Amino acid sequence: MNSTLALENINALLGQDCVPAFLSSRPKQSARELSGAANDVLSGMVFAIEQMLTNIIQSRTVADYEAAYGQYFSKYVQIMLALSRFADAMIPADVMQRLTWESFCERESDLRQDGDRIFGTAIKDQALFTVWTMRKISDLLGQIRAAKLTERSAEDKECSQQYVLNTLRAGFSLDCLGMALRTKGSIYPDVQAEITDGLRAAVNAYAWVRRGLNLRVPTEEQVVPEIQWDEEDEELLSSSMADFVHEEY
Repeated sequence: MNSTLALENINALLGQDCVPAFLSSRPKQSARELSGAANDVLSGMVFAIEQMLTNIIQSRTVADYEAAYGQYFSKYVQIMLALSRFADAMIPADVMQRLTWESFCERESDLRQDGDRIFGTAIKDQALFTVWTMRKISDLLGQIRAAKLTERSAEDKECSQQYVLNTLRAGFSLDCLGMALRTKGSIYPDVQAEITDGLRAAVNAYAWVRRGLNLRVPTEEQVVPEIQWDEEDEELLSSSMADFVHEEY
């Protein structure tokens, strides 16, 4: 699916410093971590997202999915950005970090438990790789937040915007799969292919957030441990280049 137009249409919704939260699937322990009011707001936002996702995963054809995507994606973006701003204002950083980690763990657990049966191994593995990529992104975001800037360059703003766009697209696809897991419902094969294609945006998000970190904290000036390429990073790079070649040709 070509989502370029959809992404351009939501461009005006993006705040320069807003980072999407990774809590569209609320961790089971969130009620214990948050105040009553904060938990109620989070629950309401998550419920709204789940209602949209339920309608989307019921699509039978690519045309149905594209119509649903056009109808709901911008609303999903608005809720996710509102969730992020709410989390920044109301949830302590250490609690947010813990809830984010728990959300990742629960996603992985659900995928490993039921992914093969509901989606098949290939999609389950792609989804697990996406969650792993989101973990890497979350780690890099912590370093970006720690880097204080007096003025942001145009390139830094572009990195932030492109990161947000790609993260939202990948998160949307991952949340669709997560909703199917929670409801134990199947997704039609053609629609599965569209959702899986959206997961690949996580690789682009990783590339943009890493570029943003290098702009804010150049390698030679880093005071945090220097990021080294490992086998997992090489896998990300290979996947990114494969997508690039596919898009070009």
